[in-house]
Amino acid sequence: MSPRKKRRLAFKRHAARRRPGDAHNIPSFCLSNNISPSKYRALKRAGKGPREIELNKRIIITPEAEADWRREREAETAAKREAVSAKKQQSQIETTA
Repeated sequence: MSPRKKRRLAFKRHAARRRPGDAHNIPSFCLSNNISPSKYRALKRAGKGPREIELNKRIIITPEAEADWRREREAETAAKREAVSAKKQQSQIETTA
């Protein structure tokens, strides 16, 4: 078995022992939120990633930072859907007038 597979299996075993309220590292955050690590990096580049704490070159994401990140993404999604809905209503008004 390759070293990479061994590390991955060790991570999966550790991730199964996580309890609600535990802090995340980047892989466990991605797993918990059902996003890929590459999507996480893209969100960070766009300024839409969660707050991070760096401890001895390890990145930690607190439960509070995760909750805030989710609220921000939910609000962003709601705003986008509201804008689309308003645009549809406006186009319907224009076609009937």
